[in-house]
Parts: sequence; structure tokens; C-alpha cells
Amino acid sequence: MDESNIEIPLGTIEICEGFIKNPRAVTSVTIPEGVQVIGKRAFASCVNLHEITLPASIVSIGRYAFADCSSLEQIEVPEGVRYIDEGTFSGCTGMQYAKLPNSVIGVGPRAFEACTGLKGIELSDNIMSCSAKAFPGTGRILLTNRTYRDLNGMVVNTANNMLLFYRGEETDVAIPAEVKGIGDYAFFGTSVASVKIPNTVISIGELAFAQCPNLSKLKLPDSVSNIATSAFDANVQLFCHHGSAPESWCLESGLKRLR
Repeated sequence: MDESNIEIPLGTIEICEGFIKNPRAVTSVTIPEGVQVIGKRAFASCVNLHEITLPASIVSIGRYAFADCSSLEQIEVPEGVRYIDEGTFSGCTGMQYAKLPNSVIGVGPRAFEACTGLKGIELSDNIMSCSAKAFPGTGRILLTNRTYRDLNGMVVNTANNMLLFYRGEETDVAIPAEVKGIGDYAFFGTSVASVKIPNTVISIGELAFAQCPNLSKLKLPDSVSNIATSAFDANVQLFCHHGSAPESWCLESGLKRLR
């Protein structure tokens, strides 16, 4: 097999880790229609790969799939992919442009970490969760797209009113009234001590308030009907009304709640 010009065989459904035997030798890759999955670390460390076209059949790209492809200059993710996983394009220092389709609803931690050459990114209007460390200077990158706004340190996708993450310095914060959902990892690891949640919020995502050492209690409005299992650390005291959806969740999860 030619180790520099890789042609994925017709009929391939998934490109798995280890398919590329000599990543540093790879300069070009041809992926045919029909390939649906690019597996974890499938093209990692292909440092001389300058460009690659992903066929429309792709629906899933694994963690660190293109990590450290330092010569890759741009990427266009095809419609159908719903999540950009952890570290997918991390270390692609030569990348200048990326386009994510409207099918993408989440961008994981370090997805574009160390992509220091990134000048522009075209994002989906439908993103519901985005790690604060997804891109270098995540807030700046997001705010180059028309639907993303910084509201008192909270980066919000105004197309669907999801609070993606908090990047401010204040320890006492009030979530804007237009927010309807708090995304995965939204306040994860921050120094917030109190957060006022408006009665417009209906959902709270995975690890949204986890590892917040100064946060000891939180009041949940009756409007919240969908709470991820890992949304809060076990020591956080939750205030909620008797008979409300948040109280039902508290009883089922075993967390202490206060009325």
C-alpha cells in the first residue's frame, strides 16, 4: 500500500484506529461515499496531511480523530454529524478555517484545542452545548458568528436560547431571562458562589454545575423539567417547591433538597 497517498477501499463503513500504519508519511487521503464512521484517533498525527474531503455519508467522527494533523489547513464537516467529540481536531495548528453543519448540536472539550491558526469558523445555529475550552479563545471564536452573544460573561446561542458556558469573573451571577436551557458543562469548574436561575429555564445539562467549590446551594424554578443526572455535585443543597418537577428529580437522584 502507498503510505503517502491513502485510498480507503470501497465498501468500508468505518475507518478504525490503527488503519494508518505510518501517519507521518501520509500526504493525502481519499475517502469514498459510503464511509459512515471515522473512529477514535483514525488519522491522528498525520502531520503532513494538508487537506481532506469528508463524504456526505459520514455521520460520526471519534475522539481525537484528527488530533495533531498540524498541516491540515481547513475542514468542512458534512451534514449529519451531530457532535464534535473531545479533541477531534486538537493540535491542528495549521488550520485556518472550519465549517460545522447545522446538524451539529454539541462541541466537546478540547475539540479544536491548540488550533492557534484558526481565523474563522462557521458554526451551526443549533448548538446546545459547547465546552468553554472547545476552541482557542472560545468566546472570541463563537462571537464571530451572528447568533452567539456574551451576556454578562455568559455565552448564549440566541438561535435556541441555550447558555453554553460562563466565562466571567463574578462569583454571584444571574442568568438572563431569555435563556431556556443550561448546556452541558456550562458552569463546570468555575468559582461561582450563587447563581440565580430564571423561570424561563426548562433544562439543565450534564455536569452543568459540577466541581464548583464555592457553590453550596441553588434554587431551582418550577419551570425546570429536564435535569441531567450529573448536573450537580452531591453536596449541593437544592431549593425547590413541593410537588414541582425539580423536587421529583431530587427525590429520584437522592440529592438533599430544601423547600
